[in-house]
Amino acid sequence: MRLFSRLLLLPLLIFPAFAVQAQYKWTDHDGVVSYGDQPGKDAEHVERLGNVLAPADAARDALARLPFEIRKAAQDFPVVLYAGNECQPCDAGRDFLKSRNVPYSERSVATREDAVAFEKAMGGSHLLPALKVGRQVLRGFDSGAWSEALATAGYPRDIPLPRDWTWPAATPLAPPPNPAPPPDNTTPPAAGSNADTH
Repeated sequence: MRLFSRLLLLPLLIFPAFAVQAQYKWTDHDGVVSYGDQPGKDAEHVERLGNVLAPADAARDALARLPFEIRKAAQDFPVVLYAGNECQPCDAGRDFLKSRNVPYSERSVATREDAVAFEKAMGGSHLLPALKVGRQVLRGFDSGAWSEALATAGYPRDIPLPRDWTWPAATPLAPPPNPAPPPDNTTPPAAGSNADTH
């Protein structure tokens, strides 16, 4: 009985996976409703479905292209590298993550504002690089510790990223300061003077 009930649930679990990937819904001439990437030739009442992945969410879109094992790890334990520009251990950390096929985002610590935000986020530490794997934070580059943290999070060692994969550019840790407003170059006319001269 238990096996029978599991078999009954299987289509319910599989169907949403196919429907979620569909971009179109249509009916054919017999009234059968179908979902797919492209409507069939005999499609009637074609309805374009909303994108499953919001166009504004580039990170989620990029994750959808990853092999399942890497995607699962990246969703459950996203990796963030905190690094400086002219920092040999930071370069070594970047190279390590790339050679390990880890999709990561990078937050740059390049300005005074970035440094303040970094120290606050790291509990007073200023050691670069820092690696965040899910909620775990590792300070300084240590390939053994980084490898262990990634393995614990489920990042596979031997599954490559897609050939056209590119890591996103580093973004500043602190938002850039607001620029000063431009000076007001208009001078009000002096009292009693006639601004309209002919």
